Amino acid sequence: MMALLAAPLSATDTPETLPGGWRLDWADEFDGSKLNTKKWQHELGVIRNQDAVQTYTKDCVKVRGGKLILLSKAHETKNSNYNPAKDHWTHQRKTMPYASGSVTTRGVKHFECPGRLEIRAKVPRAKGVWPALWTMHVNQYGWPANGEIDILEHISQEPETCYSIFRWGANGSNREHKVIRTTRIPDYSKDFHTYVLEWDEEVMRILIDDAEVGRVRIEEANYPDGNNPLRTPCYLIMNTAIDGWAEAPDASQYPVQFEIDYVRYYTKGEKASAGAADEEPAEPRPARKKKKKNRRKK
Repeated sequence: MMALLAAPLSATDTPETLPGGWRLDWADEFDGSKLNTKKWQHELGVIRNQDAVQTYTKDCVKVRGGKLILLSKAHETKNSNYNPAKDHWTHQRKTMPYASGSVTTRGVKHFECPGRLEIRAKVPRAKGVWPALWTMHVNQYGWPANGEIDILEHISQEPETCYSIFRWGANGSNREHKVIRTTRIPDYSKDFHTYVLEWDEEVMRILIDDAEVGRVRIEEANYPDGNNPLRTPCYLIMNTAIDGWAEAPDASQYPVQFEIDYVRYYTKGEKASAGAADEEPAEPRPARKKKKKNRRKK
């Protein structure tokens, strides 16, 4: 399914409630001068997507002007996870040609049903950028059976397209099942847009600038063992990868920045816990095979 949207909405003061019974439970308006580590953790080093060419660093995460800035720059940078004694590819790369920023609420704040995650952001524009806003569910399964929701995936060779993807394991297996929705705006990098993931016991849906662009029924992810990953808590990740699913980068077009104006989480009923769940979060997804302009859309 493909949707075409009009101009974005402007930012407003933080509303404590929203129509439908939503109540503000947690938010970051990025009004300080540095990342609030009571709300976020840095992701550091080379950690996923084997075809990507960035390493994540604290230096690429800034808070200024009321916004979170995830900087991406063309600079040979040490991989903080480098350890030749370990076999995994994330430890074998000593340096990477690009540095970038990534933050997560993993281990700090997990979001539960019913929930509404609202993020106002402006994606960068340069060859090779792959910014994303996405959640991972916390349960006993590994990826993809644990459940992953890509609210926004944007690749530089398609500046007018947002990919929103619902993922889980087919019948609880390690074979990925995904529902892909695409939304077109003339150029996402020209302005801020509001991205929302909203879910209850029956439906999970994604909205861009208040227009619904995709949904799935929660029961679609029921597993034969009686479990459903979409009914478990999730954490948020915001990052910019370089290369990977995007086209090859052009170093002359860097540095660029992914700007996040705010992140807000609404819920209903009694006040939710401010902390993270005690369960061990699922492992990050494995490397995604590189796909360029001819990626099949569903």
